[in-house]
Amino acid sequence: MRMPRLPLVTALALLLFFAYITAIPLAFKLFYALVLLLVMSYLWSRLLRNALVVKRTSPEGQFQVGDEFEERFLVENRSWVPVPLIELTDFSNLSGYNPGRVFSLKGHKSRRWASKGKFKQRGLFTFGPVELRFGDPFGLFTQTVRFPGTQSVVVYPVLRPVGQLEALAPSASGDEQTRGRVLDLPPNATTIREHVPTDSVKRIHWASSARLGRLMSRSFETREGGDAWIVLDLQSSVHAGEAPESTLEYAMSLAASIADAGMRKGGAVGVVSNDANLSLIEAARGDQQRNKLFEFFTLGQADGSVSLASLLRSQREHWRHRGGLIVVTPSTDPAWVEALLDLGVRGHRTLVIYIDPRGFGKDAPPLSLAGRWRQALNWWVVRGSEDLEMAREHRVAAG
Repeated sequence: MRMPRLPLVTALALLLFFAYITAIPLAFKLFYALVLLLVMSYLWSRLLRNALVVKRTSPEGQFQVGDEFEERFLVENRSWVPVPLIELTDFSNLSGYNPGRVFSLKGHKSRRWASKGKFKQRGLFTFGPVELRFGDPFGLFTQTVRFPGTQSVVVYPVLRPVGQLEALAPSASGDEQTRGRVLDLPPNATTIREHVPTDSVKRIHWASSARLGRLMSRSFETREGGDAWIVLDLQSSVHAGEAPESTLEYAMSLAASIADAGMRKGGAVGVVSNDANLSLIEAARGDQQRNKLFEFFTLGQADGSVSLASLLRSQREHWRHRGGLIVVTPSTDPAWVEALLDLGVRGHRTLVIYIDPRGFGKDAPPLSLAGRWRQALNWWVVRGSEDLEMAREHRVAAG
């Protein structure tokens, strides 16, 4: 703890004044001793400023919500001067994680420790920087040194088993209908990549190779399924709860799980949302599309003002005669259900994943479903974590 220096300086001035008017030798000796103490304390803290080193080993890469991690810290004193008290403060932006320590350190010694934690939220997070606060034994001069190194990690939503969803099945109408075995379906060139020696000459994309000055190959994927559109309700006023137990986190987790299941089947998956940017990701296949979708599911927030009903009406022509729809929403407004039925999407069974906000602490009227709504749509009602294990479509009432 830092000792206030103003009273000490005031006391020195008074002591010097008293020594001069009284000429008492003891007063002068006491004054010189206190001055020496101030100088030594200042030099002590300044010497340590460049002698302390922090080394931090943090996780890196990609994780999922719920994954555990471990960090390792090393604080080293490279001088012969001991440090009576060191406070390490961490500025990572992970909620609920604090690896800071308070300890002392002798000269030419080091302190090591490991700090464990768990990723509780999706998003982009950074470990670091860290800050050391230390000083002289008397607490007169406190130094603060910040070590700016950071390490970023991406935390994806939890992927859950979703079973065989009808909305992810191949299209049953129009030109998108496919017949025969999966192995009989023609492959689709989705992108280009670096050529590897095992690639056939037929895979080489000559135009790109000539433009880039190196061999490039086409990347093929087999179509096994039709388009699937995930309609994600990110209107701010309809969500409830706090992460990780919130309707938003459940919605992102389920949407990511469905997108992953659809793309593993070879289907083209797209997303449309009523967030602040009215995001629209066209349905596509391949790793690039997967990365694009998961970036949205990881960083997306419930910051929109447009209602789900308005979003569905505005996209009426966009979805007509396309793939299946999966609507993920906690909205209790029945207007969006009527708008969904008016879309007239044929050949697919639309799935509604209704995340009941009452199960997340929101005081809201129940969404009472009319009989025709139950017959026309498949319903998966989620009121809490126990409903996430029921990875199949349910035709049940939400109210």
